[in-house]
This record gives sequence, structure tokens and C-alpha cells, in this order.
Amino acid sequence: MMSLLDGLIDEAARATGLGGDARKLVAVVAGYIFTVPGGLKGFRDKFAKAGLGEVFDSWMGHALHPRSVSAGQVQHVIGNRDMIALADKAGVGSGAIGATLATVLPMLVRRVTPDGTLPTALPSDLQQLINGVTGAGQVHRVDAIHHASPPRRAGPWKWLLPLLALLGLAYCGWQAKNGRMQARPAATPDAAATPAAATPSRAQPQLDLRTADGKVNVSGRLPSASEKHRLLEALGTTFGTGNVVGDIQVDPAAQPAGWMDTLIKLLPRLKANGLRMAFSGDRIDLDTSAMQQAQRFEVSRLLQGELSRFELSGLFDPGVAALDGLASGYGAADLTAALNQTTMTFESNSATLSPSSREILRIAAKALAGAPDGTHVVVGGHTDSQGDPVANLALSRQRAQAVVDALVALGVPAGRLSARGHGSNQPIADNRTGEGRAANRRIAYTVK
Repeated sequence: MMSLLDGLIDEAARATGLGGDARKLVAVVAGYIFTVPGGLKGFRDKFAKAGLGEVFDSWMGHALHPRSVSAGQVQHVIGNRDMIALADKAGVGSGAIGATLATVLPMLVRRVTPDGTLPTALPSDLQQLINGVTGAGQVHRVDAIHHASPPRRAGPWKWLLPLLALLGLAYCGWQAKNGRMQARPAATPDAAATPAAATPSRAQPQLDLRTADGKVNVSGRLPSASEKHRLLEALGTTFGTGNVVGDIQVDPAAQPAGWMDTLIKLLPRLKANGLRMAFSGDRIDLDTSAMQQAQRFEVSRLLQGELSRFELSGLFDPGVAALDGLASGYGAADLTAALNQTTMTFESNSATLSPSSREILRIAAKALAGAPDGTHVVVGGHTDSQGDPVANLALSRQRAQAVVDALVALGVPAGRLSARGHGSNQPIADNRTGEGRAANRRIAYTVK
């Protein structure tokens, strides 16, 4: 009978495409987690500090709907140094370690928290696994990779090598003086060392999903049979088994699909006819042109909110529609009215613009660059009322500046823009409700 640990290793092997190497990966990752200061609780605190505490909590054994995490978010939590060290110890390419950890961490956390509590020590079966893989009696921190070995005491021959080196130099000098040194033949191309072949990058997961007449047509490439089965099962539940058409290929060499959990969760709200979504790696191309306008807005708003960490193209944002519809010779007032209908999203508790905002930024930059000479737009950052007012004011300034910097990078003259933070001082909705707080967290544009 397969143990829970064997089940974890088997699941990790199928999801990452590592096969038998998944055993070593699980051992290395488990060893790292439990040697972070504070153990698993300390590891959870690292996620909380990065604004991902709720994501981590969704992985625990009592939670019903584990949330996905991106490779970039994992790197932000763990840090580039430890990511590289983990890749080296686990034998995973440094380019793939982020996506691999994003897949394995939720599985591992769920395995060690079956009742929803954080253990203070490494479970015995995982400790035995680590001992068996590493051949050591205890887990060493990843940081130890960077520590130099302790110096050894010099033996009685410590002066022999320097003396021999001096004698060798003296002999070479005597040879050169007497014209007896021979030139060393130049290395031929055949003798040159051949550089090691680069590790091939793993294929991107892909999925094409189209809805029409109550049916859904799907095709693509996923890293494991379990992922394929999970998606087809969810599609069958949402649309009806007989209404799911197409096929999905399984490619164990493909990277994990970081959007899968969110997509499955959103399927009941994506049943409208005429929707097409094409997933490729961390990019999602959306086509809603065959849908009603109200549905286009609703679906675009839903995806931008739930899949903001991915680059989204084709969003039917009201502001995008307004910017595209600006009449020739538009002035500053028309421009800012259109800009104020756009939605910019940021990473949680951060001034980092989310990838889903990139296309909106490109369209906004084009409109701003085409504005009449002398136009000056103030980009204002606003927050809700939760948290420290001073911190909120600073965050609002940073977010406004991030938008200005992004627009300038896209070609808008720097003198046409300025940034200003307002914190929570200018609410447009009730901060006592979640919907109101979401409306208050915004970027607004005014003419100077």
C-alpha cells in the first residue's frame, strides 16, 4: 500500500516531470523549509511578509481550495541566492526551479499539515527520506552551501611547496637567460575545451479554450495526466460531459501550469458563448469580440482581478474602449476622462505593477503621447483606509510613480506627467465594505 509520503513523491514526479528525481527534490525542499529560522512557521512568516500569507494558508490540510503561486512570487519569498542553491542541491536547472517550487510547495505543505496546524519539527518519515537521499544524520541549511570549509592545520612540510616553486622560477630564469626556453605550441581549435551544452529550457504549458453554443472546445499541452484529468473533470462538471470537445496532450517535459487552479475555480463564471482564451506559459490572450459588451467587461474584470500575476492581452477594459474611441484632436479633458476608466493592478501591498496591466499601460501611453503639446497629467495614487495612514500615503505615492515610470518607459515625454500620492484621504466609496475598499484602491488622472 502506498504511504502518504510515497503519494507525495509520486504526485510531485508527475506534476514536475522529474520522474525518479522527484524523491531528491522533495527531500531537499523539506530540509530547507524546516531549517528556516522558526521552522515551518518561520517559512510561513516569509510568505506573510511578502503579502502571500493567505496563499500559504490555502495549502494547509484543512483548506478546501489551494491557491496557485507563480515562480516569481516564490523567488520573491525565498530569494535568488537560496533559489540557486536549491536548484543545485536538487539537480534542477536554475531556469526551472521557480516553476518547480511553485508546484511542489503546495503539495508539501498540505502533506505536513493534515489537520491544519503547523508542526514544530520535521515529520519522521520526511527526516528518514532526507537521511536516505543525503546520507546525513541531519538536515543542513541551504545557506551552508556558501560557507567555506574550516582551515586545516599546516603540517611539517608547509615550507616545501613554496621552496620548490622558488627553485622552479630560478631554473626557468636561467633557461631563458641561456636561450634554452622553448615556446609552448599554441592551442589548436581541436585542443580547445568544448563548452558544455546549455540545458534545454522546458516547454511552456499551453491551453486553448473556446466556448460556443453551450459547448467548450479545448486543446493544448499539460505536464501531467493528473492535470489533464483534473481540468477535463472540471470542464465536464461546468459544461456537461457531452459538451466538452477536443483533446489535450500530456508532455512531462512541460512546465507546471501556474494558472490551472484559478482557471478551474473560475470556470462556472466563464460559460458565456463566444469566449476564447489562449494560455501559453505566463501569457494569456483573451478574445471576447463575439460576446455582448456587458459580458466582455465582466469577464475582463474577473480575469484581471483573479489572474493579475499573468500577462493578459485582449482585456475589454472600459478605459481601453474609451481610449480607442478618442476622436481626432482630443484634448486633455477627454483624455483624462478615458484614462480614469482604466484599471491598474499591483502586487499585494506593493508598488509593483502586475503583468495584467501591461497592455492597458501600452494603450494609455499611446494616447498620452498623442495628446496636444502642453498637456500635463497628474497621476494620483489612492488607497483604502485599512492600515497605517502614513504607510498608505507612502504606498500611494510609490504606486503613482510606478505608473509614471512605466508610461515614460513606453514613450510618453517625462515632462507630460507627474506623480502624487493621496493615501486614503479621498475615498470614492465606503471603506466599511470589501467592494468599497477595492474601489478606493485606484489610480486617478487629473489635468494640471
